[in-house]
Amino acid sequence: MDRPSGLGRCRLGAWGTGIVVFLAFASRTEGQAVPVPVPTDTAAAVSGPAEADSTTVAAAVPQRDLLDVLRSWLFGRRVEPQLEGTLPSGISWTILPTFSYNPVYGFALGASLAGGGTLGKGPQARPAALVVSANYSTTGQLQAQFKGDVFTPAGGYLVKADIRYLDTNRSTWGLGPIGPDQQEYPMDFRLARFYGTLYRRTSGSVYVGMGYHYDDYMDIVDERAAQGETTPFTLYSGSALTRTRASGASLNLLGDTRDDIINPSRGYYLSGTFRNYLEWLGSDSNWQEFWIDVRMYPHLPTRSPNVLAFWLYSWMTFGSPPYLGLPAVGWDTYGRGGRGYLQGRIRSENQIYLECEYRAQLTRDGLLGAVFFLNLTASTEPVSGVFSRPDRGGGLGLRIKFNKRSRTNLVIDRAWGEEGSGGWFLGTTEAF
Repeated sequence: MDRPSGLGRCRLGAWGTGIVVFLAFASRTEGQAVPVPVPTDTAAAVSGPAEADSTTVAAAVPQRDLLDVLRSWLFGRRVEPQLEGTLPSGISWTILPTFSYNPVYGFALGASLAGGGTLGKGPQARPAALVVSANYSTTGQLQAQFKGDVFTPAGGYLVKADIRYLDTNRSTWGLGPIGPDQQEYPMDFRLARFYGTLYRRTSGSVYVGMGYHYDDYMDIVDERAAQGETTPFTLYSGSALTRTRASGASLNLLGDTRDDIINPSRGYYLSGTFRNYLEWLGSDSNWQEFWIDVRMYPHLPTRSPNVLAFWLYSWMTFGSPPYLGLPAVGWDTYGRGGRGYLQGRIRSENQIYLECEYRAQLTRDGLLGAVFFLNLTASTEPVSGVFSRPDRGGGLGLRIKFNKRSRTNLVIDRAWGEEGSGGWFLGTTEAF
């Protein structure tokens, strides 16, 4: 069973980077929170008059963050030391050291280079977000990644990129929903990933695009299989494979009217992707996956700053995908799904995920907030392929405004799941 033991079951990693950086450097988080908010007038136009009124009410009260508190208590002025610069393109870059802890990696030290801004200045200009980060842990694990969402100056095209390299150890627990008899199976592997998608705007905030996606799992070691046991990985794969590759093309649909990416308060997000992995492109087998991601942010009550956020995604596969490429909690694009469970704790050929979170502002100046959330993960049984009962998760959390300019919060969540799963989830961006 997946039982937390003190901080030993906290999933921190990149989630905890911003908090530790604050404690060590008291630095501004525009670097961590790469995307910049859409101007208020644009957001109000998208969201309608009711939500625009809630923004007006909140703006009537001077907003505060932790840096304002430090100014009042310690420094007498707002201190925001960091290494940053702005290029003629309009993108501001920030370099920050990172220090994190995760039960998978141990303690990790690294750095991040983050950029945010807009390439254009007209009414159609959209925010760009880029981040390059790397760290090395006390257990000898290496992580490096680049993620970017860049719109052209007129907003007519969008380029999305996700490039990663992992040299890591991740456990699996077999396929299907959580059960009392499931066991943990540690696995070592290296992952090289390249995802790139080019979108073209068709109408308003709707984009269509084509992409290429490549995952190469190398030097796979199923530790228990190496000791002579039969494991879920060997049963599914037919043998103790040491390498699997998936290479394919995609068709994509995107609609996004959110006013912010790190802390949305209105609008919607809709993404649909069909990926076709083909042997002639270098894939080990022909298979497909279909992904739908929907997020909405209505206010409750309507004219209040409180948000009732919804997240629904459906992740389906067809054919014979590699075991490590199957749908699994925590392996969504941004690694935010399944609070209450370790990454990869629930894995199956198909998954449907639903999460609802109520985000309440506790103080009118925006310094403190709280959240309550519930999630359901429905997975298919490995033999019948039928969806079983969903695995439940939920929890509550505290929000402390870290930087009012980028609307970044310090996120402190306590979550629980089935069969003793649970732990602390810390970070600087909302789950969705």
